Amino acid sequence: MKVDQDNQLEPCQGPALTVDCMAHKLSGMPEPPRIFRGIIKPSLGCFFGPAKSGKTTIVENLAFSIASGQKTFFGEEINTENRKVFNVGLEEYCRSRNARNIRQMDAFDKLYSPEPGWRDNVFVVDDLFPRYLITEEHWDLLDAEITRIKPALVTLDSLTRTTIDSIEDSSVSTMLMKRLRDLTHKHNIVLILIHHTQKMDDRPLTISSMAGSRVIGQEMEFMIGVNRTTQNVRYLKDVAYRFWPDDSQFVNKFSIDFNQMIVDEGEVYESEILSAAVSATGLSNNEVLLQDHFHEMTGGDGSVLVKTAELYGRLVTTGLMSRPTLHSGLKRLETAGMIIKPEKGCYRLNTPS
Repeated sequence: MKVDQDNQLEPCQGPALTVDCMAHKLSGMPEPPRIFRGIIKPSLGCFFGPAKSGKTTIVENLAFSIASGQKTFFGEEINTENRKVFNVGLEEYCRSRNARNIRQMDAFDKLYSPEPGWRDNVFVVDDLFPRYLITEEHWDLLDAEITRIKPALVTLDSLTRTTIDSIEDSSVSTMLMKRLRDLTHKHNIVLILIHHTQKMDDRPLTISSMAGSRVIGQEMEFMIGVNRTTQNVRYLKDVAYRFWPDDSQFVNKFSIDFNQMIVDEGEVYESEILSAAVSATGLSNNEVLLQDHFHEMTGGDGSVLVKTAELYGRLVTTGLMSRPTLHSGLKRLETAGMIIKPEKGCYRLNTPS
């Protein structure tokens, strides 16, 4: 083995080794499979959004697509040999959840005619399973069931049911995410958490929309948003991936039919969906444009201040609107409760605390 004569280091001795040595060590090993969009196996991530936006239904449809051997979901390839899925629903009683799942599975049979026996790939929890994961015994039970089933995908609905402490506390979030990450890699699974945001009020989905400490977002490999506007328009958005591009300007518009099946309605711009919803409240095109710039400049974070001078540079200097139109728009958004003026010459988004 070649030794660095200056430092007397063996570059291929771990745990710290050179990039070339690591490449040689990993040569011949297969790349982690990409199961769906930017979700690789193993990985930990979430589908997040406001209440009643369709998060659980989308994740169930994805799980059933995997279990039934479908090749695509939302037009994106599904790639996994192991079709077993384990849906851990902690927020619903099993009777209502099971009735919905049966309708969905019957619809899958009619639409896709999958191989007989595919339903045996789908596992759920019964009413004897704890509704919160708050003791070591609860976590040991989850670990034991994953060991027994050996699924490729585990869904957990929802993250807030995994602790009785505040997920806004970074120490609580750090310990919780470590436990979930350890579970993910121990079993070589994709672990999808269903997580919540505050009421969105026709704002774009961003990482900062998620409830809880920033530690939660930092520890995830994928974050997929699900939104529902005040005009009842639903859409799916690639918010962030660690191993896949997430800079698309498009989102997937969808609806949910009687059988709780996802109906893909194609790709559109998120701004178009939100602008249509905001326009329905009576805002002018210039006011919608101004609101869009607020969200772009703050990332949806209500703690970020936007200076009037910055808006001049973006909108007035570039000729997008006049100075009086800008001030009129700011006053209109402030009156509508969409922005707040905490000090002279500065504004911020009025987001839920």
